[in-house]
Amino acid sequence: MPYIDQDFYNDIYKGIPMDTETFTMLEKRASDVVDVLTNYRLAGVDLSHKPELIRTNIKKAVAAQIEYMYSEGGELSVHGGSPSSVSIGGFSYTEGSGVKVVSEMARSYLRPTGLLYMGVEVRC
Repeated sequence: MPYIDQDFYNDIYKGIPMDTETFTMLEKRASDVVDVLTNYRLAGVDLSHKPELIRTNIKKAVAAQIEYMYSEGGELSVHGGSPSSVSIGGFSYTEGSGVKVVSEMARSYLRPTGLLYMGVEVRC
C-alpha cells in the first residue's frame, strides 16, 4: 500500500510536477527507501492509528524522497546511473564519494517521529 498518492504530492507537498507514470514508479522506490530508513517499522502497519504529526511526516518524507530522486535523474538516482571511478589504460578519473541515495529532507521529516531509532525496543 502506497504511503502517498499524487494528489498529496501535488496539492499538499507542492512537489516538482511530473507525469503519473513517473510518479507511480518513484513513489514505490521512495517508499522502499523510507522502509529501509525506518527498519521496516511501517510495513503492514495501519497508519490511521498513528498521531497526525507522524502520519504527515511519513507522507512528507516519501514526497521529499520522490522529489529528490526526480531531480537527481529518476530511478537511476537509487540504482546508480554512472560510475564514480573510471580507468582506461594509464588514465584514471574519480568523482566524489559516489551516489547519494537518501534525501536529507526525507531524513529530517522522519527524525521527530522516532522511526529512525535503531536501538533495541522492549515490549511487554
